[in-house]
Amino acid sequence: MSLKKINIIPTGDEIFNGVVIDTNSTAIMQIILENFPRCKITREKPVIDDEIKILEKINSCVEKSSDLIIIIGGSGGGYRFDPTLAKDYTHSAIIQYLNKYTSREIYGKNGHLWSKIVFGKKDATIITNVPGPYVEAKAAAMVLIESLKNDEKDINVICDKMANAILSKYPSKAGIKCVMELSNHGLGPRRIANVLNRKGIDIKYYQVAYRLKTK
Repeated sequence: MSLKKINIIPTGDEIFNGVVIDTNSTAIMQIILENFPRCKITREKPVIDDEIKILEKINSCVEKSSDLIIIIGGSGGGYRFDPTLAKDYTHSAIIQYLNKYTSREIYGKNGHLWSKIVFGKKDATIITNVPGPYVEAKAAAMVLIESLKNDEKDINVICDKMANAILSKYPSKAGIKCVMELSNHGLGPRRIANVLNRKGIDIKYYQVAYRLKTK
C-alpha cells in the first residue's frame, strides 16, 4: 500500500491547553517516515475532549483526501464508566463516522475500559486511533504502519495486531494460566471469572473474554 498523505490528530484537554507535551505525534511521524519516506504528514492542531469537535476534525481531514488518519488519545472508557476518570470520546466519534469498521476492547483489572481501538474506512480514507500513553501509542502505530506497508487489507487482522501490541505493554494479568486451563475444561468467560474470583484473583469476565480471543 502506498501512503501519500497522513494526518495525525492529537486529542485531550491537557494537550490542547499545553499542560502535557505531545511527544506521541513526533514518535508516530518517525515510524511513518521510516516506512514511507515520501509521505506528507500533517500534525493537526490538538482537539479538546469533545465528540463533536473530534468528528469535525476527522471530517476535515477526510475532505483533504487523507490516505490515513491516526487519532491519538481518548481511547479509554473515561467518565462513562467512572466519574473520576477523564472524558474519552475518540472511539465513539470514529464509530459514528465510519462506513465500515472493526474494534477491539481491553479492560483493566477493575473492569473499566482501558482502551478501545477502532479501525475502518470512510470512502478511501483509513481511520484509526491509538491510546494516549506514549509506549502504547508507539507500539500500536508501529504494527499499524508495518501492516499497511505489507499491504495487509483485512481490517480485523490489523486491529488484532494493534490491540495485541497495546496489551503487550500492560502489566501481565494474574490468573491467565488458570484462564486457559479452565477454558480447556469447557468453561465460558463469566464462569471462569467467577471461579477465579473465588480463588482471590481479581479478574473480570471482559478480561477473560479478551484473553480467550487472543490466546
